[in-house]
Amino acid sequence: MTDALFAHAFLTDEDVADLISSKAGLARYVLQRPARICDLRLPLEAYMAVLVEIEDHFHVEIGDLVGADCATLGALMDRLKACVEHPAVEPRQAA
Repeated sequence: MTDALFAHAFLTDEDVADLISSKAGLARYVLQRPARICDLRLPLEAYMAVLVEIEDHFHVEIGDLVGADCATLGALMDRLKACVEHPAVEPRQAA
C-alpha cells in the first residue's frame, strides 16, 4: 500500500473501505456504511493490517480494540476517523 491511497491529510470513509477491500479481499461494493461488521466476516489479520496502515500514514496510534463495540461499518469508520482527527498520543517523529 502506498501513500497514494491517501490523497489528502484526513481519513475518509472511502479510504477505510478501500483499505478493507485491499487487505481483506472483499468486494468494494459490499463495504457500505450500513453493513454489519459481523456479516463481513473480516479476518482479524486484515483488520489489524488496516489499523497499521492508518497508523503509519497518519502517525497516530490506534488501540487494537478500537471499534470492538461497533456494530456497523459506518460506526467503525467514524471511530477510525476520530482517532486520526484527535490522536490519543503525540504523533510519532519521523526518523
